[in-house]
Amino acid sequence: MKKLGEGAFGAVYLVKNKEGEENALKVEAENDPLGLLKMEVYVLMELKKTKFQGDQELRNEAPMKKFSMGTAISVAKQCLEALEDLHNVYMLDFGMARKFVKEDGTLRNPRARAGFRGTVKYAPLACHVHREQCRKDDIESWMYMLVEITCGRLPWRNLTKDCKGERYRCLFGGCPREYLEIFPILDKGKFFDAPDYPAIYKLLESALQSTRAQEFPYDWEM
Repeated sequence: MKKLGEGAFGAVYLVKNKEGEENALKVEAENDPLGLLKMEVYVLMELKKTKFQGDQELRNEAPMKKFSMGTAISVAKQCLEALEDLHNVYMLDFGMARKFVKEDGTLRNPRARAGFRGTVKYAPLACHVHREQCRKDDIESWMYMLVEITCGRLPWRNLTKDCKGERYRCLFGGCPREYLEIFPILDKGKFFDAPDYPAIYKLLESALQSTRAQEFPYDWEM
């Protein structure tokens, strides 16, 4: 009937079955080498057992389509903790994820060139220039999420093609100064380095204090 949404690797349409009931139908290119739909069907069947809302739905219910400062920083802290756990324990090898630790516990060497994987809006600079991504690139994508849930948008939200790594000066407009101080921490890291999580957590705590934001209760609990 009509397209509901489209991502880098598929599109979702509103359709009706023979009984006239409306459903969402996801499609992907027939010649897509990744072939993610079968995996997604399995994951969605498992998720049906769980009730949850994503940040987009929660932000849509909030004024200005963004979280309060306290909620944004708190959510960011928990997402960073999840990334830290993944990096310290294992990386799930599904979809667009790639193992970065070999069987003997050493890190894989970067490939000379890596294909673009992910959503342009959140992709780190390394992805745009086809460099192998590492742990600090995950944190860079997390930073873009942090800016979006704090400000309600990213300056390149309508971008539809590779931006070739261009840095936007307006990225941190309306954000605490501590957000800007996270990027130098990432920039000085090398491919094999673990992100400096303690320093990032310290800056998030400083942002809470400097903005006098209350971390709890969350916006959707009020």
